[in-house]
Amino acid sequence: MRKIKNLILKILSKYGFNRGKITTLKYETMYLLLFGLQSNNTKIIQIGANDGNDLLNKFNNDYKDKILYLGIEPQQIPFNQLKNNYQGFKNFNFIQGCVGKRGSSEFYYLNSNYEEYCKKNNLKFSNGVNSLVKDNLSRRLIKKNLNPDTYISKFNTEIFPLSDLIKNNDLDLDNYKDIDLLQVDAEGYDDEIIYNSQIDFFKPKYINFEYKNLTKEKLENLIQFLNKNSYECLIYKHNDCLAARKN
Repeated sequence: MRKIKNLILKILSKYGFNRGKITTLKYETMYLLLFGLQSNNTKIIQIGANDGNDLLNKFNNDYKDKILYLGIEPQQIPFNQLKNNYQGFKNFNFIQGCVGKRGSSEFYYLNSNYEEYCKKNNLKFSNGVNSLVKDNLSRRLIKKNLNPDTYISKFNTEIFPLSDLIKNNDLDLDNYKDIDLLQVDAEGYDDEIIYNSQIDFFKPKYINFEYKNLTKEKLENLIQFLNKNSYECLIYKHNDCLAARKN
């Protein structure tokens, strides 16, 4: 494990990133990590892929011929944009759906009222802060003295463990064994996604997730779970955590 950890730290420190240093260079950090760890057949599963304009976009474009990619996104409009962004890319697959504990749930999103509010106040509107966790959206709005009931809408969605979601969409599950990266960004639902991603089957070398919207207790429980499953966690910036498998 020390060899893997030292490799990660070497890549980060070479470009000025290190444990405890807060940086906003989110896209550059992930690009450097993937560049340093790439292979001729890099396998990536991204859950909460949104529209694809994110920290993986540049790497996916630069090395598209060497990547097997699966992007998962529950919202219709971002999902369509995700497919358009990677249109024609060989071995890029997409699923519209939610990963988590099997069942159904409400999915919450910032609606057209909030989009109009952003326009009037010269703010950037993003559909990337939507979540299965309503409180995560509500807190953001309350900080701006906005009524969540006015600016949050919802739709019902089915939730499946990752392996079931892949099989339900007629993709070969075996193609995604031994993946290089499981990337999770689910606005406060990241822990439940990882718990239900069968990491003992997919065996991701690295799991990168956003922890800033998890409570302290949830983050501690998640890191404990990952440690028990042979992962060591490295918090390398103020909102992301990278878990590296020990073998």
